[in-house]
Amino acid sequence: MTAPGGQDITPGGSQKVVVSMSTRYFRDTLQKVIEIQTTDPDTPVITLTMKAKIIEILSVMPKEINFGDVKPGSMNKREITITNKDKEPVTITKIAANPSPILAVSQQGEVKLNPGKSCTFELSFHPSQADEHFFGLLNIETNLENLQQKNVRIMARVVKN
Repeated sequence: MTAPGGQDITPGGSQKVVVSMSTRYFRDTLQKVIEIQTTDPDTPVITLTMKAKIIEILSVMPKEINFGDVKPGSMNKREITITNKDKEPVTITKIAANPSPILAVSQQGEVKLNPGKSCTFELSFHPSQADEHFFGLLNIETNLENLQQKNVRIMARVVKN
């Protein structure tokens, strides 16, 4: 069998295989299948399955924001809750909604969330014209090295009066 980099593995020998998988954009669980091709006629393919339980450090509810059907010129609001599920404090350094000024957030400035604590703020959507498929983004920035930002999709359908 030939290992990555072209190294031969002698019968009865072994070779370390390093595999990583990004959990970014995934929630709950993630499963990936790895196939290793061999020159062994009895076992031409070895299949490995990696499973990961993804634990959110920062939970945002709702996970997606759908304003549904709205009219141009209307003011639409949704409550957003961010919860720290980590064992250490987390600082929300910035919350912004784009495109601005169609989308706006009530929370300005930093928010420190102790473990298990939440903050709630309001997201407002004020469309000026009809748009069959409106898409926006809520961007939450933190002081965490492994979670510098978290994005939440925003959608709506702006229908004529």
